[in-house]
Amino acid sequence: MNISFKTKRLAALLFACLGGVLSLTGPTSPAIGYFPQRIIDNSSLRDVMPVADNQFATKEEAETYLSKTLPLATAANPKYRGEAGALTQWLTKSASFGPSKNPHGILVRMSEEVLNFKNGARVSTGSHEVWFQIEDVTVSLLTDSKDLTEAGDQTQGVIFRCAAGKCVTHKWNGVESTSDWTDISMQDGATRDKILAAFQALKRAAGG
Repeated sequence: MNISFKTKRLAALLFACLGGVLSLTGPTSPAIGYFPQRIIDNSSLRDVMPVADNQFATKEEAETYLSKTLPLATAANPKYRGEAGALTQWLTKSASFGPSKNPHGILVRMSEEVLNFKNGARVSTGSHEVWFQIEDVTVSLLTDSKDLTEAGDQTQGVIFRCAAGKCVTHKWNGVESTSDWTDISMQDGATRDKILAAFQALKRAAGG
């Protein structure tokens, strides 16, 4: 059997097989006829897809994450220049959580160091403590800050706004005051988003 005859016979067999496939699949476009469609079972994908990083199953998980992560996340903060020209760096030193006066409510307490710089040198260190009931505030990304980093980037972070009145208590260098908002600055986007999710999980747990 010569090469030419073998080639013709092989071509005929392939054509016959292809005709059988097309007759089984019925009328369709050429591309689909040659490559049968795959049916993907979503239930099997759920078994191998990881749970999203920014999900917290319980308030305890969210509280533990925030207590550990906030000091680490803000330690990487750049210096920020405010509208008045002051150059500061905000470092969260601690975050703690406890019951509030409302059923299922959660009291959030945070403390910060405020480092002040002039001509490249630190000239003073201030303190800031803040506390509020998570059910009394909305929690969202900080997107409208007027402060900029030394590189000219807008300050990023998480902001807490009171739903009504001045529900946030501050203590600046030991002097107490109240306001209708507070925030946390952090430039790393992935960490910021997960911290936002953790606070939102606490708000859901508190029924807020």
